[in-house]
Amino acid sequence: MRGFRAAPPRAQARGLHRGATSLSNTWKPVLSGPTRARALEAAEAIVQDMAGAPLVRRPPDLAKGHAGLALFFEAAGRALDTDHLDRVGEHLRRSAEGFLRAGQTKVGLHGGLAGLGWVAAHLSARHPDLDVEEVCGPVDEAIARELELRPWPHPCDLRAGLGGMGLYALTRLHHPSTPGLLERMVTVLEETAEPTAQGLRWPLPPNSVRLYGDPQAFPRGVYTLGVAHGMPGGLALLGALHAHGIARERVGALLEGGFAWMASLVGSGEHPGFPHYLHGDTPVVDARFSWCVGTPGITAVLWWAARAWGHAGWQDRALAWAEAVAREGLERPPFVPRRSANLCCGTAGTALLFLRLFHATGRPIFEEAAVRWFEHTLSLRQPGQGPGGYCFEQKPDRPDDNLQFGAAGIALALLAGATGHEPDWDECLLMSLRPRPLAKTEA
Repeated sequence: MRGFRAAPPRAQARGLHRGATSLSNTWKPVLSGPTRARALEAAEAIVQDMAGAPLVRRPPDLAKGHAGLALFFEAAGRALDTDHLDRVGEHLRRSAEGFLRAGQTKVGLHGGLAGLGWVAAHLSARHPDLDVEEVCGPVDEAIARELELRPWPHPCDLRAGLGGMGLYALTRLHHPSTPGLLERMVTVLEETAEPTAQGLRWPLPPNSVRLYGDPQAFPRGVYTLGVAHGMPGGLALLGALHAHGIARERVGALLEGGFAWMASLVGSGEHPGFPHYLHGDTPVVDARFSWCVGTPGITAVLWWAARAWGHAGWQDRALAWAEAVAREGLERPPFVPRRSANLCCGTAGTALLFLRLFHATGRPIFEEAAVRWFEHTLSLRQPGQGPGGYCFEQKPDRPDDNLQFGAAGIALALLAGATGHEPDWDECLLMSLRPRPLAKTEA
């Protein structure tokens, strides 16, 4: 596509990196001494290995493919003051071409067109010479067509559903059609919400139930609480819409109902007892202490959603849950049920969640937990195996370098803990939730 040049002008690329600054003057590294040195060494090794590797054909998407690597090389280049914009442009181009070649119809954030659109719009805010309208315009149209479908076929989640589509649309608030798209998303969330005595909940549609097995085995429906596939993604979108003044009265009612239902599942113990999902009203637990399905991700995203909403009561309650989870993180072994350092279900994602909460709240418990989980991440490094010493699930015969499940995401998390550069890329995983889209003038 014409908007994705393989290499932006070299002089401009060098100037962008020389002048790059953190998004926040208050962002400081939490790692120090030998731990910081190890984190920087590991991150630099990953970037060097990936920058020196030949370009290969891979999926076009954000989570596993070219779009995610474009995001990675731009963020890593700024944090390390190195120039990888050639790689950024090439991965964007290959992502766009890959979706075209596949005749891709998926519109989700992590596996579909919205992910490419989010990366393109996100990067164009910092690199205004990057013309992305040729890509984002068709993505807008694809989402608009999808919003006409009834019965609604998608979950409310971040990965494949409305949460992710809406997160992309929020990067396009300057476009005249975007407010209308977002209001239609509110309508879909109203139509698909199920009232209960405890509040509102959103079921997985039948085609998504296959994530957990044969749909016929779940006659009472599935209600997912994890960040990747569940309700927190929809609530985060609603919080952001409220912050932007989109259908505030309707959005507020959905937020009240959704938070109330989530709170009904916490339990009476010291630590929040959010299950992975419910089969009807029966909770199903998961041992992972992670971003994707565990309590670190659930409580952090609920706090970000309440903060964007501006609801002091739910902010306080979600923060108390998150602090309890951080205390648990200091007590528990990190590698249950698997040894993984990735962002999705591994130690790097958990570390980054706590890091974000520390910078947002200043609470020392989050800093302590973040440092602990960065140390867990570094302990999994095996130099010589995989990019920078990291392999998917620590299997030497299955090294992976993608954003969500591989070395790219691990490197970006380590750079967030070891440098003074705020990781604005992490909003695509709801590790953070900015109150407004990045403006063209922001660095």
